[in-house]
Amino acid sequence: HFSSYSQAWEKISSLKKIPFSPQDAWQELEKKQISFSVLEDDNYPSLLKEIPSPPRGIYYRGNLFPNMIPLAVVGTRKVSEYGKIVTEKIVKELILYNILIVSGLAQGVDTIAHYTAVKNGGKTIAVLGSGLDNIYPASNQKLAQTIIQQGALVSEYPLGTTPYPAYFPWRNRIISGLSRGTLVIEAPKKSGALITAHFALEQNREVFAIPGSIFNQNSQGTNKLIQQGAKLVSAVQDILEEFNIPLQPSPASSPILEDLEE
Repeated sequence: HFSSYSQAWEKISSLKKIPFSPQDAWQELEKKQISFSVLEDDNYPSLLKEIPSPPRGIYYRGNLFPNMIPLAVVGTRKVSEYGKIVTEKIVKELILYNILIVSGLAQGVDTIAHYTAVKNGGKTIAVLGSGLDNIYPASNQKLAQTIIQQGALVSEYPLGTTPYPAYFPWRNRIISGLSRGTLVIEAPKKSGALITAHFALEQNREVFAIPGSIFNQNSQGTNKLIQQGAKLVSAVQDILEEFNIPLQPSPASSPILEDLEE
């Protein structure tokens, strides 16, 4: 796809008046085993094409698993023990149903979601707010390498782009845009996870939320989402129902609260 890559970048470099050698940049991508796909390409994720502001092109390393059902699993960086248990339980069960876990590689819920997926043989996609050669946070370098083997790292930002605060809220539209729905595990009132949920609503996608204690700040955002019409999730079948996936008779069908009480 060098020609589409070259055309995309020639347009950008002429707009921004920057010197750019598509050939050199393409060789760098090939050397690092990074693929590039523009909006018009067949291998550009079909769900992402449908959103109001799709990236003109995406960089990815790994496999996007287009035949799986993608679900965004997001939440606060400062995850509680409750949030950790819920994330692990839900993700372990979702991957049994051919569901691809999409998240943002941030600390907290995102990290637990990715890690639980790869540890249990599932597939996962991490969407970065930086170039694919700048893994952020650095503590997730090893996890990122594992994700490449069992999914993909995705970014709209070219190599060399360092993490910048404004990039993260905007990349959240890609997390929700790649996904059939977004599940928010834990989120205080002001949380990036709520931004992802709002993008999901704009994109006409499902929004799911885990309820929590009214005394827990981390549940203020999720409880508010439920008030506003997000689907309350107490067990994995609440998500499967929306995707018309039949529930297998197995321990996977037990509600979260039963696990917490054991």
